[in-house]
Amino acid sequence: MSYNEAVDLGFGQCRSRGYECRLKEAHRKGNDVWKVKFHAFADGAKGHLHLEYDAWSRNLLKVDEKVKARRDDRDDDDDWDDDDHRHGHGRGKKKGHARHDD
Repeated sequence: MSYNEAVDLGFGQCRSRGYECRLKEAHRKGNDVWKVKFHAFADGAKGHLHLEYDAWSRNLLKVDEKVKARRDDRDDDDDWDDDDHRHGHGRGKKKGHARHDD
């Protein structure tokens, strides 16, 4: 498989997952595997999609997909009062035995 074939297959995978894709890099690892990496964007989300293809059969071997909602696009009205409870940081940044006031 050529560089262009690997990139085209990668763009196809990226689009089929509903992402807008921007190629980050594509290179051959050894003689057998093409690694194709994309910056991936969706409505209110961003991240990456990394793909590995068999260089001879063109089979998709591995997918690393991490696309998450952007923090600034999150709807804060629904969970504004849960922030301290969700993260366990409701009493400040004290450490050790002084975590709770006596």
